[in-house]
Amino acid sequence: MSDASWQPVIETPPRIRVARELREVVAEKAVQLDDVDAAFRIEREVFEECGYGQMPVEFDVQSTFYIARLASTGEILGVLRMILGTPTPLPFLKLPLCDRWRDVFAAIPGEQLIEYGALAVPQANQEEFGLSVSKALYRAGWEHSIEVDAGYSGMVMEPRRARVLARWHGLVFEQGGDTTFYMGGDVAAFIATPAGLLSDLKRRNPDFADYVTARYDPVLDVIDLRDPHDPKTLRSTTGS
Repeated sequence: MSDASWQPVIETPPRIRVARELREVVAEKAVQLDDVDAAFRIEREVFEECGYGQMPVEFDVQSTFYIARLASTGEILGVLRMILGTPTPLPFLKLPLCDRWRDVFAAIPGEQLIEYGALAVPQANQEEFGLSVSKALYRAGWEHSIEVDAGYSGMVMEPRRARVLARWHGLVFEQGGDTTFYMGGDVAAFIATPAGLLSDLKRRNPDFADYVTARYDPVLDVIDLRDPHDPKTLRSTTGS
């Protein structure tokens, strides 16, 4: 259940104004065994707190965890699981999809799909740090989608959470089909592209967009954010 409680620099970019609390929370890939164990534990505890079922174990092998820490102490505040679309088909593909999206995904190999599998932040940390933890984790998730060259990103969530995600973060996912009962709630498949997410983010929440792309060239001409499946979403890149 998602959202349980979704480089090289050519020249020195201008100083980006980032809220103080965002600078105090950092997200990083869970590499050490203790961090991976903590990620599984926090995900399980938050799912239980929210009354959701547990993530099927077959997705563990194709999952990457990111952990959000309090910079001053190293305390883990929340986790995000990103799931690659192979070898097991992603959870959002198992939910109802309209014919258009079924046709799209029938032609896309699993290696080009990724899912924001679970964002888990304990309620106490949400109350203390507000949106800082989820923002740091969504930034890490977006960077991960660029790193693995994902063509599409999926998420399983309640429609009301999708509206909150768009309103408070500026991250817009399109509902891909009807709602259905899954892992303890009425949810639907939501879909976006990395390039589309960034485009909407720049329009709806430019400060967060600056934060998300702060580690990339400010004109984005050293990474390719073009959506290969939709010419209308081509981004300006060197030589293009």
